[in-house]
Amino acid sequence: MVNAGSGRHGTRGRIGRGAALLHAFAVLLAALACCGVRIAHAQQDDVEIHASVDRATPRLNESLTYVLTARGRVRGEPDITPLTEMFEVLRTQESTRIQIVNGRAEQIAEWIYLLMPRRPGKALIPPIEVGGRYSNAVEIEVLPPADTNAEVPGEIFLEVEVAPQDRVYVQSQIVFTLRLFIGTMTGRAGITPPEIVEGDAIIERLGDDVEYRVNRGGRDFTVRERLYAIFPQRAGKLTIGPATFEAMVIPPRGFSRVQRFTSEPIEIEVLPAVPPPPSHPSAAWLPAKRLEITERWAGGAEDPPMLTVGVPTTRSLTIVAEGLLETQLPELAPAQADGVRLYADRPELSRASGPGGLVATRVERYAVLPQSARETTLPPIELPWFDVERGRWEIASVPARTLKIAPGSEPASPPAATPAPVTGTPSAAPSGSKAGPWPALAAVFAVGWMLTAFFWWRAARRDARAVPGSPGARTITDRSAARIRDACKRNDPAAARDALLAWAAERFPESPPRSLGALAARVPEPMAAALSELDAALYAPHRSAWNGEALAAAFASRATRITGSPRRRREPLLPLYR
Repeated sequence: MVNAGSGRHGTRGRIGRGAALLHAFAVLLAALACCGVRIAHAQQDDVEIHASVDRATPRLNESLTYVLTARGRVRGEPDITPLTEMFEVLRTQESTRIQIVNGRAEQIAEWIYLLMPRRPGKALIPPIEVGGRYSNAVEIEVLPPADTNAEVPGEIFLEVEVAPQDRVYVQSQIVFTLRLFIGTMTGRAGITPPEIVEGDAIIERLGDDVEYRVNRGGRDFTVRERLYAIFPQRAGKLTIGPATFEAMVIPPRGFSRVQRFTSEPIEIEVLPAVPPPPSHPSAAWLPAKRLEITERWAGGAEDPPMLTVGVPTTRSLTIVAEGLLETQLPELAPAQADGVRLYADRPELSRASGPGGLVATRVERYAVLPQSARETTLPPIELPWFDVERGRWEIASVPARTLKIAPGSEPASPPAATPAPVTGTPSAAPSGSKAGPWPALAAVFAVGWMLTAFFWWRAARRDARAVPGSPGARTITDRSAARIRDACKRNDPAAARDALLAWAAERFPESPPRSLGALAARVPEPMAAALSELDAALYAPHRSAWNGEALAAAFASRATRITGSPRRRREPLLPLYR
């Protein structure tokens, strides 16, 4: 009887536990379902629709490609009714892919439409609706058609076009457009880019090829368009040789054969540089279509924040120029101001390409380190440049900035702990109290502290060579110092920079400086000034001979100060972080 009762009781217990587990599982599924609904809504809310075209100025008898890109999980198909009213839809293509960005999966859907304009003139493609979301509008201009009745050279031919044609200056940009017209089947094809036959120029390819359809002479052609940016390097006559297309031509009847097609050569007269304006007689020659300078402070603000003595902030200056190489953009080198010091980081150079040619960007970042509480003014920055379209000098500028500097505040020292009174006998716990878990916790912490001390001791022995002041570190630092002295003796600025950064990585292993400007912020004034001269010699637009005597003398004084007593060491510069 007892066993039977126990069995029934155990069965009921197991059933009860099973029901509880089922109930918990149901609750979990409901929670996951709710989370799934929320995630679905969140994904739907995060959907972004972007529209773009490959050609913003097609002709009436030329097609263009319209692309809709949806980032995120989107439902439904695009409503292309506005497209059918303005264009003839020749072809439609759809694709979906998954992209991993920062460890997060993102779905990207694309709809690609090949469109033929119905009428010429400026037009605005309205936003297209996809799953309740709308894309951006796209502005285009449909040019009048080319002469469709003109005689075409054949089933395959090349056309070239340059811009500008009337006024080209030395070191300015020429956009060379190469169009390949194909009206038959081809195979094993290749294009040889144009070459400079007479003169001196730099040739840079712009982006990827663009493909579209066009009607010429009553025939349909597939056009492959390729752009180049050409920068003539001296005034005078510039001759651009023909480009060549070679392919296996497959006619509707007959045998296939290899054929070669060439474009016409182009001759351009390159004008010399225009003298700078009297207000800026030493201005560098910067022939561009557009150039501007923008300023940003830490956090992306346009205006400088309230500064504090000893606390650095970052000032970013960005040059954007259309029609120049990024290597043509000069260093801005803003002037120093009373009460602050500026330390330059290494500039960032980049480029982007488009239908109008190259767009060059140079970003310079400066650590602005206040030295005293006051109100001071950063001088304005001016960069003269030559507008090739208007044929005159212009000046891009950043206005003067007023900085308000507040006094720095040293952190208060923590109060010293009051020692417990020492007696002849240990204090006893109150009568009736229990020790509780504290002795065991104290033992655990003691063991942990001993293990930490042991591993720290091992790491210290292993990394003794990297610890400043240790014999191993002293040997490495002395070797780097010898490299610096040798580079200064040879007046080699590049070798001096590399040796200085290597020495700084050994002296400051916790946070090694990455540039000469960052190193200058950690050393006294004589050596900081020598580092500024070295940095200017390395990155100035017109490099001059560099003399390493000043840096060698400043470094020797700095090295003596390092090896001396730490208590006698004085830093005339305030620390970067307080």
